[in-house]
Amino acid sequence: MRPKVVLFGDSITEESFGDGGWGASLADLLRRKADMVLRGYSGYNTRWALKVMERVFPAAGDGGAYPSAVTVFFGANDACLPERCSGFQHVPLLEYKQNLRLIVSFLKNRWPRTVIILITPPPIDEEARLRYPYIENTIGLPERTNEAAGTYAKACVAVANECQIPAIDLWSKMQQIPNWQTECLWDGLHLSRVGNKVVFEEVTNTLKGEGIGAEDLVVDLPLIEDVDPKKPLTAFDDQDHNAVVTSSGPKTSPILGLKETKPTPAAHSCRLSPMAPKTEDKNRAASDCTVKSKETSNVTLANSFAVQDPDYAV
Repeated sequence: MRPKVVLFGDSITEESFGDGGWGASLADLLRRKADMVLRGYSGYNTRWALKVMERVFPAAGDGGAYPSAVTVFFGANDACLPERCSGFQHVPLLEYKQNLRLIVSFLKNRWPRTVIILITPPPIDEEARLRYPYIENTIGLPERTNEAAGTYAKACVAVANECQIPAIDLWSKMQQIPNWQTECLWDGLHLSRVGNKVVFEEVTNTLKGEGIGAEDLVVDLPLIEDVDPKKPLTAFDDQDHNAVVTSSGPKTSPILGLKETKPTPAAHSCRLSPMAPKTEDKNRAASDCTVKSKETSNVTLANSFAVQDPDYAV
């Protein structure tokens, strides 16, 4: 079967399949090479995401195929200020970090070799948030601030570093663009075409760095130019075209559909295991974000928040 990339997040992910959206652009880039699976939930924070993990990511025995990569894109709602009109979406910074760890742990435990990419919340244009309120705002103050979003973005990157997985610091990257408030955002929070392009390029580059770029994947089944006009059906007898299609799933790697190469055994192993640690130290560090599935599902958030976080400040 084709490789699968799951996009997991809030409204910025849910809307990514719209016209000019980063998810739609990614699906177009990898058409006939990988399937994009949209799992975006408008308004969700990491606390709510943890409640639905089993339903969003069913186990293999329940029909859940091994994804090649998963993007985890939360934080914009967690960073809502608790005393403002969207306070019910707020998640304290310490809890946000622990929730990200638990999400990563869940995915690593279920699919150890899946590439997990954390994406930070985008920057916030506070003036635009006042012009585009989603619920009644009686106090006349923005429900989000760019400062708070930056704090959560920093926490997201820190968790990614701790878990030895890639991170996209969208909050920082977008603010490098002149007039980012109007160029990258249309309502002070959600992405414009330019903003979607930024995410698309960052995700594409990150996937490429993990060996899941467009040039690393092969199209499934014969191309029209491979079909002999005189004997068209012979094209479908070519075993090479069927090599990436299996009914039982990956035998040695979740990254199905990679181009055939003849590397050295070590290089071949790296190709098939994009998440394989480069050193023993990395493996030990990454293990901090991997726990048994039973522990992941049963862990209580109350216990998880007992550790004091020096970065907590909202």
